[in-house]
Amino acid sequence: MKILFLHRKDLHHPEAAESEIHLFRIFEKIASYGHEVVMLASSFRDANEREEINGVKVVRSGRGGFLYRLGLKRQIRRLNEEFHFDIVIENLDERPLLVAQKTSLPTVVLVHQLWKTAIFRESFSLKALCIWLWELSIPSFYGRSEFIAISPSVMRELVNLGLSQKRVSLVYCGADSVPEYFAAESKKERFFLWRSSEKHSSGLIYALDAFETFSRRHPDWNFLLRIIGNFQKEKRLPYEIRRRGLGDRVLVELNASYERRMDLIRRAYCLLQTDRQQGWGYAAIEAGKCGTTTIAPDDSGYKDCIRDGVTGLLYSPEKGVQSCVKQMEHLCEDEKLRENLQANAKRYADAFHWGRTANEILAVLQKTIENR
Repeated sequence: MKILFLHRKDLHHPEAAESEIHLFRIFEKIASYGHEVVMLASSFRDANEREEINGVKVVRSGRGGFLYRLGLKRQIRRLNEEFHFDIVIENLDERPLLVAQKTSLPTVVLVHQLWKTAIFRESFSLKALCIWLWELSIPSFYGRSEFIAISPSVMRELVNLGLSQKRVSLVYCGADSVPEYFAAESKKERFFLWRSSEKHSSGLIYALDAFETFSRRHPDWNFLLRIIGNFQKEKRLPYEIRRRGLGDRVLVELNASYERRMDLIRRAYCLLQTDRQQGWGYAAIEAGKCGTTTIAPDDSGYKDCIRDGVTGLLYSPEKGVQSCVKQMEHLCEDEKLRENLQANAKRYADAFHWGRTANEILAVLQKTIENR
């Protein structure tokens, strides 16, 4: 199979983040099966026009998002004359590429997340309004495309927009294996770990509120809150920590390395996730592979990857911060429960791997080509 994959940032792009790593995990696995995968990405300073990365042929054109989208139709046509593709895949991002309007080839759209009205919790701006409006118009712009959703929540959201359920396939996101040097069990330490995701930090203040309440109720438990991530939006974070009197109980690390992140995850008493809009709770799966359970909201993709009371604990954001605090207390007061959650989370998380994701995506692509 010859596949053209559209996504603005390749793995070597200066702005590449965790989502690009995940995408390459999938498509480098597909390439390793003998399929030809070409990625059309945008250019950047000092970038080669063509480069092979882990078996994926990367072609760069158009520096910046605007120029990349402007020349997309011409570039697709030019590359198709060279490679003779069987199918084109678009990774749906904040700024749509409208692949179905740029080629007559069969098209598939990969969807990791829809913002819906949650975009206004992150930013109340013209950009947020545009993202919300174009998401509503997805059925109109992608009338002949097939869709792949990475979680049941995303699948339901696409169907609720007006897409036929027959056009939406569910393929769960994979996850990396834990490196061997982190495979041994680590003693759990008395800290909650809050980890920012790539595009979310709105839940950070909620986490501080929950930890403040928890700490005031149980000062003798001597818990810390560790915050890791590469978020830049919360410039008021130092002030919010001081205002709550948590200066010596909240530790913040920006841009932590992969090794540092994995070390903290496996040592954490619990992963505390409070961002409410997630297409798939990858952080919970990653924590599970390290033998760490998760507390998370029940109104996002976390409810798709956490079995409440079995692999982790869910709380209702609609009931206020007390709902989260109650689960934090429940976990700390019941050692047997925590041990069971940890063991179950690891068994559950180990079922998710990139080979499974790649094989299921290939099945969707083959079906789309055959049904054209």
